Amino acid sequence: MSLFDLLLILLVLSTAAALLIAVVAVFSRRWTFARRFLASVGAAWIVYLGAGTLVAVLAPQHIVALGEDRCFDEMCYAVTGWNRTPSIDAASAETNPQKNFYIVYVRITNRSRGRAQREIGRKGVLIDQSGRVYEVSWEGTWKMSPVGAQPPPGLDAEVWPGQSLTTQLVFEVPADVEAPGFALGSSLAINPARIVLGDEAHFLHRPTVVPLG
Repeated sequence: MSLFDLLLILLVLSTAAALLIAVVAVFSRRWTFARRFLASVGAAWIVYLGAGTLVAVLAPQHIVALGEDRCFDEMCYAVTGWNRTPSIDAASAETNPQKNFYIVYVRITNRSRGRAQREIGRKGVLIDQSGRVYEVSWEGTWKMSPVGAQPPPGLDAEVWPGQSLTTQLVFEVPADVEAPGFALGSSLAINPARIVLGDEAHFLHRPTVVPLG
């Protein structure tokens, strides 16, 4: 947990306490005090969110090399390789020249020494040069898996302490997409990191990518 994570937690707790104080002030008919108190809290949020927006917009995009770990506390992820192949048409079972499969191999490592862990909601996406995002193709995953084999685990798989596992993610993209970037994302509906000051997961920060090409 970073200093900025703690700052957001402190701001949320302070806001909750301020709302409680304002409610008491309203019941005590201290209207002016309650209004000024809430205005101060609102100003604090405006400053915090404004600073987060400025930092996210001005921050350079991070590029990660093949094999380089990105760690979130004790869970680390590294793209170990990739390949591209023509996709397969579902109806005819023949290759589809209009689209390609990108198969990305990701190593997941648990660096803790105490217990098995997983990153709930962790997922991977591809991003092309225009910024369009491509989700994992489960149909493509099924097609590229050996016959009778279980689908490979997702990035939210549980890993034992000190251990690693390698999985593959399959993306189907138009054939004219060249050198997309692989990025880590989250499927969580509520993700506080999206507004944490200075966090790479901030909704305005350009995502950290591994270039595929």
